[in-house]
Amino acid sequence: MVMSTLLSAVLFGEGFATGMMLTVMLGPVTMIILRYGLQVNRQAGVWAATGTWVSDLVYIGLTFWMTTTIDQWSQQPGIRLKLFLGGGFALLLMGALMLRVKQKSFNADAEVLPSSYVKAFMGGFLINSLSPFTLFFWLGAAVFLHMQGDDPIWYYAGLMLALAAGDFSKAWLAPKLTLWLKDSHVYWIQIVAGVLIAGTGLYVMIMGLLES
Repeated sequence: MVMSTLLSAVLFGEGFATGMMLTVMLGPVTMIILRYGLQVNRQAGVWAATGTWVSDLVYIGLTFWMTTTIDQWSQQPGIRLKLFLGGGFALLLMGALMLRVKQKSFNADAEVLPSSYVKAFMGGFLINSLSPFTLFFWLGAAVFLHMQGDDPIWYYAGLMLALAAGDFSKAWLAPKLTLWLKDSHVYWIQIVAGVLIAGTGLYVMIMGLLES
C-alpha cells in the first residue's frame, strides 16, 4: 500500500514537471492566450486557455485508446528498445528544431481579435488541436504510460494541473506579461525549453539502451 502510494506520487510529480516544462514554451498556444488576454480581456484569455485544455483532454482519451495494445506488443523481442529509441529520437528532434528559433518581436497588436468568448474558446481549441506537436506528444505520453504498468491517471492529473495553472495564469496576467516579455526573453525561454525537451529525449533513449 505504501509502495503503491509512493509510485502514484512519483508519477504525479513526473506529470507535473512535464506540464511545467511545456507551459514555458512560447508557441502558438501561448501567443493566442496572451493576445486574447491583452486585446479583449482576461476572461477571453481564460476561455482561450480552456479551449486548449479541453483539446488536450480529447487527445488524452484518443491516444490512450489508440495505444491500449502497446503493452502486449512491446513485450516482443526488440520492440521495447525500438519504442524507447523512436520516442526518444522524436523528442530529441523536436527539441533540436526549437533551438533553431530566430529572435522576432512579440507584437500584441498584430491583429484585432474577435471579442466573443465562444470564439476565444474555439480559437484555443483549434490552435492546440491542429498542432502536430500536440498529437505526437500525447501519443508518446500514452505509449510511455502503457509501458510503465502504473495507474496513468496520476501522471495525467499532474500534467493537466500544471498546464491549467500555467495557461490560466498566462491569461490572467497577460497585460503584465506582455509588458515584461522582451524579444530576448522570448528567444531564451524557447531555447531553454528546446534544451529540456531534447534532454528528455536523450534520457529516454539512454534508459532504453540500459534496459536492453
